[in-house]
Amino acid sequence: MIVRLVIMLILYAGSLSAQYEDGLKFGKIDDADRSLMVAPGDSSAEAYVLYDKLDLRFDFVPDKGPQTLETYHRRVKLIKPSSFERANVTLSYDSDYETIGNLDAEVHLPDGSTIQLRNRDFITDKGADDKSRISFTFPQITPGAIIEYSYTRRSESILIPASYTFQEDIPVRWSEYTARIPEYYRYASLGTQGNYFIQQVEQTHRNWNMTLARGQGNTSSIRFTDMRYVLKDLPPFQYQPYTNNLTDYLPRVKLQLQSVEYPNTMTQPVFNNWETTVRTLHERQDFGRYYQGKAHYNRVWKQAEAQIMAGTTPQERIAAAYYFVASNLQWNEQYNILGSDSPNNVLAAGSGNSADLNLCLLALLNEAGIKAHPLLVSLRDRGAHMEYYPLINQFNHLMVYAEVDDKMILLDVNGSDRPPGLPRIEALNHRGWVADERNPHWISVEVPRARRVVLADMQIAEDGHTAVDLTARLESYYAFAGRNQLHAMEQATEAPVAREVIARFPAASIRSNAVLSGGDNSLEPLTYKVELDLPVAVATQDFLYIQPILIPALDDALDDVDARLYPVDFPFPWREQFITTVHVPAGYVLDEVPESIRMVSEDGGMTATFTTTVQPDHTVIINFSVDMDRTFYQATDYPTLRGMYRRIIDLQETTLVYKRAK
Repeated sequence: MIVRLVIMLILYAGSLSAQYEDGLKFGKIDDADRSLMVAPGDSSAEAYVLYDKLDLRFDFVPDKGPQTLETYHRRVKLIKPSSFERANVTLSYDSDYETIGNLDAEVHLPDGSTIQLRNRDFITDKGADDKSRISFTFPQITPGAIIEYSYTRRSESILIPASYTFQEDIPVRWSEYTARIPEYYRYASLGTQGNYFIQQVEQTHRNWNMTLARGQGNTSSIRFTDMRYVLKDLPPFQYQPYTNNLTDYLPRVKLQLQSVEYPNTMTQPVFNNWETTVRTLHERQDFGRYYQGKAHYNRVWKQAEAQIMAGTTPQERIAAAYYFVASNLQWNEQYNILGSDSPNNVLAAGSGNSADLNLCLLALLNEAGIKAHPLLVSLRDRGAHMEYYPLINQFNHLMVYAEVDDKMILLDVNGSDRPPGLPRIEALNHRGWVADERNPHWISVEVPRARRVVLADMQIAEDGHTAVDLTARLESYYAFAGRNQLHAMEQATEAPVAREVIARFPAASIRSNAVLSGGDNSLEPLTYKVELDLPVAVATQDFLYIQPILIPALDDALDDVDARLYPVDFPFPWREQFITTVHVPAGYVLDEVPESIRMVSEDGGMTATFTTTVQPDHTVIINFSVDMDRTFYQATDYPTLRGMYRRIIDLQETTLVYKRAK
């Protein structure tokens, strides 16, 4: 019986492979797929991609020119109830130059029935980002249901066809990308490689109907480049903490148009250089003209001038302009590199996208005599920047680059809790492009080191009850996060620092808490005090076991894997320091304490120090600090760093042992 089952599975897998290689027919479901309830090789998977394909073709429309046709076909098995959210599908597109058509959707149920979605099931609206959306939900979802849909996206822009990533967060049986590109269009490949099951690139000749001018049609046989890439039986990608730009490390196809050459014409480069690109941007009203044309920001300047010009130094004027915008404009949670309206109108409305706020700041700084330029970045997790090609589409956020005494200041307005010089954490993607009309250039997006110092005074009772007086001084991004927590908290357990202590010791209780300084002024460090009762000591017979480090500096997940698949990427450099003073009852003496140690990574980018000082009354003072000056480590660096991670994690879990004196 077992032999027969194995043979059947082999034959089934072979027939599946052949069927998929020839192209899967929409709506045709095998009985074996309907009854399948476990993803092969991954019994824990909540869902299983049976088939996913993107096909790229080209069309030429009279009076409009070339267009791309991207046809998607997706089939997913929903195995567990936790996957049912995947039955809610939203397709986004820019209706200014894109349309979605030929939309079909069906759900195939384990009982053999199929439900086809109708036109009324597809809801079209606009999202907060002004993108059009088509949303639909598959009905009657049960464990074992298969959802399937296909559609075609038509775009008038052939510049950057949709990229395609083969691997997903769930197992994938078959993932395929195909393209048929006319010889007139030359594309550069910016994707990543994979161990392809099928990898084909060949030249074919086919008819192509093109109309270059009104009434002048031309149908001829031309050369096409046919591409086909297939990966199969893919495991889910493994999430690892401190990973940024994940798609840069997964097998992916990404094309970018380099040039166009029609019959009897010269080759037309699509991208010239960054100098041409920056001039084009500044000619746009929603970019250069908004912050350079005074008619677009004169009312903003009139309202802010006295506040800004009261500053006696460039730094004071920068801060005044920054806080004026932060106090008068609210971010609408949309990122962009282009303004939605003039600074005057944005100020009147009271809100705008990230470009609106920072273009307003740019206008004020230039008017105040501060040298400042737009700084364009791609947000974290969107992908690493491509510096070789002058590609504007890669950017989705605009900041401000200012210079004072040849020193760089990065400005990114969004609320007054974050001071000048600290961009949004999402914008810290290592590099950025300064759109200076005279000298466009790339810079490293670097910020000052964030610091957190936590002082803990512990009074240990004989029964192990511990009273802790804790004072924390938070700077930079730690202070920003703390102020946000203060504004949002509804109870003391949600206070800065306290919430992290309670996360480690859930039985803790808070006796009091208070802001000592910096709660309403983001230019100051935030100093916060909290008094707690904590279960950090355990009394057993004649011994006291005490955990002196209340907050971990490093996530132990950094030590949980044998190898990193992706780089370790911290958003900003930081320093964590914990100074703990431990007081024990009379009659107890220190029995075990870790030795003092100082460790430095091979590259010098990470340092850890652990020292203990024992007082005559057996009070112990522990000083534990971790400095992370380097924010990016390749996955290949992990083996040499892992030992240091592990030692740091061991140190932050240190236990002091006291023994009752005889």
